[in-house]
Amino acid sequence: MLTLPDLLLPAELAEINALMDVAEYDDGRTTARGMAVEVKANRQVSRRGPRIGSLDAILETALRRSGLFREALSPSGYSQPIYSKYGVGDGYGPHVDAVMSGMPPIRQDISMTIFLSPPESYAGGELCLHHSGAERQSTKLAAGWAYAYPTTVIHEVLPVTAGERRVAVLWVQSFFRDSDIREMVADLRRCVEAAKRVPGADPLPISKVLGNLERKFIAT
Repeated sequence: MLTLPDLLLPAELAEINALMDVAEYDDGRTTARGMAVEVKANRQVSRRGPRIGSLDAILETALRRSGLFREALSPSGYSQPIYSKYGVGDGYGPHVDAVMSGMPPIRQDISMTIFLSPPESYAGGELCLHHSGAERQSTKLAAGWAYAYPTTVIHEVLPVTAGERRVAVLWVQSFFRDSDIREMVADLRRCVEAAKRVPGADPLPISKVLGNLERKFIAT
């Protein structure tokens, strides 16, 4: 689980919302697969519409700028984003995201939700992860912030009871399929950077371990 604060700059967030204000929308069920079709209720910006290229360009700029996105998730690729809005009564019941998407297809290791509406502007609409047993984890972040979590987790979007929830969602294929290895790599990268800031410290031994770990486990 990873929170990415301020993934989008205020100007980028404003431009995305302005584009979504005038975009063409499709029924969200058009991109659902299997049992998810039965529990999904939202609207999504049409990929046939004229706004989609501008939306994608803004989000791609933000992802390329984010060092946390690169260092923590080790992305080898990511899906086309989906830009969704949820009105009153809309939601997305418990489901698991697809294993593959896109053409050429990518393996979906990590799901990411980028929040586009201020949390105080709508009620309900929390992203809810279903962990083992009866544990539930609800997340509702500030506009422009993102949340990444394993695609293997059952999750849902709770019904919106007031206002409108806007998000962008995408799926990441990581160079490291194993989430434990991915976390070790991210930890070692932080250790290397920390060692560089310590006078007289030698980050080279840690860099060696990091490089050998990456070399052993990297996959596409």
